[in-house]
Amino acid sequence: MNKHGRRAASWCAIGAVILMTGPIVAAEQMVPVTIRMRAQADSEILAEAASIPDKRVRRETVIGLLKDIAASSQGEILAILQRAEQTGDAAQVRSLWVANVIGARVSPQVLARLQLRDDVARITVEQEVGLDVLPAEMASPGGEILPASLTCGIDLIDADRVWDEFGITGQNVIVAVIDTGCCITHPDLAGQVWINPDEIPNNGFDDDHNGFVDDVYGWDFEHHINDVNDSVGHGTHVTGTIAGDGTNGQQTGVAPGLSFMTLKFSNSLSGEQSVWDAMQYGLDNGADVINGSLGWSYLHSPDRATWRLVCENTMAAGVVLVYAGGGLGCFNPPWDITTPGDVPDVITVGVTDCSDTVASFTSCGPVTWQDVEPYNDWPYPPGKMKPSVVAPGVDTLSTSFDCDGYVSMSGSSMATPHVSGTVALMLAANPTLDQASVWDILRMTCLDLGDPGEDNRSGAGRVDAYAAVQAALAADGGRVTLTVESLCPGAGTAVLTAGNVQPGAQVAFAYSMKNGSTRVPGCPGVYSDLRNAQLAGFAVADGSGRAVLEGYAPAQACDHVMVQAVDVTGCRTSHVMLLR
Repeated sequence: MNKHGRRAASWCAIGAVILMTGPIVAAEQMVPVTIRMRAQADSEILAEAASIPDKRVRRETVIGLLKDIAASSQGEILAILQRAEQTGDAAQVRSLWVANVIGARVSPQVLARLQLRDDVARITVEQEVGLDVLPAEMASPGGEILPASLTCGIDLIDADRVWDEFGITGQNVIVAVIDTGCCITHPDLAGQVWINPDEIPNNGFDDDHNGFVDDVYGWDFEHHINDVNDSVGHGTHVTGTIAGDGTNGQQTGVAPGLSFMTLKFSNSLSGEQSVWDAMQYGLDNGADVINGSLGWSYLHSPDRATWRLVCENTMAAGVVLVYAGGGLGCFNPPWDITTPGDVPDVITVGVTDCSDTVASFTSCGPVTWQDVEPYNDWPYPPGKMKPSVVAPGVDTLSTSFDCDGYVSMSGSSMATPHVSGTVALMLAANPTLDQASVWDILRMTCLDLGDPGEDNRSGAGRVDAYAAVQAALAADGGRVTLTVESLCPGAGTAVLTAGNVQPGAQVAFAYSMKNGSTRVPGCPGVYSDLRNAQLAGFAVADGSGRAVLEGYAPAQACDHVMVQAVDVTGCRTSHVMLLR
């Protein structure tokens, strides 16, 4: 192991001793710590829950198991910390059930007491790192913007073909963006903002009883408030690559039909637990994908064991995790990939330019866990291949935190949201997919770069959104596709085309002016997503699996009437599309 590996391994082992004997803090000061409890969810029971086919039931079951373990084991430690808060010896106490961890700022005296407890597995001192955890070069103003133009990254991965040919834009998918916040009023982003459906804005109450007051758009986990505004710019740029819809002229987003949840882990960039807190929030509040354009270098001694536990428990619940691989180059294997991109099953993203040249700064694999307790796997050599995939991230144009324009940035921070947006398109095409099946499809459909086969510079290759969505549609659970052509804003013929159905299948086309739920006759347990859905007509799928219905649409239907295709033979539905 080289010097960086020794430093990372030794800090976790002796950090608490250094804290007690060295001059890191004065006696009257408090330090940020994470307290990992010895009790953890039984791995076999957790794996059984993770195999539940229904993703909603799977998520609820895994969350229930994790919450039960935390509730049954954290009580005494929390009581100690709450008493210490009253005497000024503790502050900012946070319970984390996703990995059975407690975070707090504590005095040396309280720390010494906690270190003696048998129910504590490990206590780690957190470090405030700074902008190093954001692998991006900031930033240059965007050039002249052409009307409705695509960024080169969107064009390269063929995301626009997915929208045009399948009508899939990320509908009904929630992506949690853990970053520096977001300018949610930017015209390109305002229509895609996730809104907590059970929270009443600005009434001072935790209406949905999730532990957060007025968390309408997400949460700031550094300052513990509901203000998700971005004062750095990194988060707004990342979010634009995931979800920007081109309202102001530049189409920056891979999946402009999704909803993004803004989870702000810092602007001054505090400790690792703020990211774990954000991951837990996303898991508990319905995120399907978590994007993390961030990472801790081993020089900063990340708590790798807890990172892996948090990630694996989150993936067990069915959430797909996509993290940046970093920008440290290929100089020091196996220590170049940052944490948590080094977690084995996380989808880790490296960088190309728009000519499919791998960027010189992108971090290379492999990674090893041979000296990280309790895992001690993936010995090096050969280690675990990383990154998983690469994506465009050089001179990427995206939304600016001036809340109006665009700006260019480079880094794995910019490549990562291209992949998260692609995953959102895949989940919109096939909601049954999870971390493992998403990865299987990505590695099968990527464009191989460099020498043939997977490697530790470009992974499985450059992501191809169109090919990935095609494969997702073909897999078990793939949805019916729907595209709409109309003469809006005028009156005239509307053409509705359903796809991804069996030849000869009967397809019903329904319409309504409101979202809701209508039972599909002859399909037990299957519902249209329209309220009081009315039948526009039927069509039979041709030999290519496409069914087409043409009909007259009055001008007043534009931007008001929603349509949906229902495969009544296979009892499957499409997304809802607005007539426009």
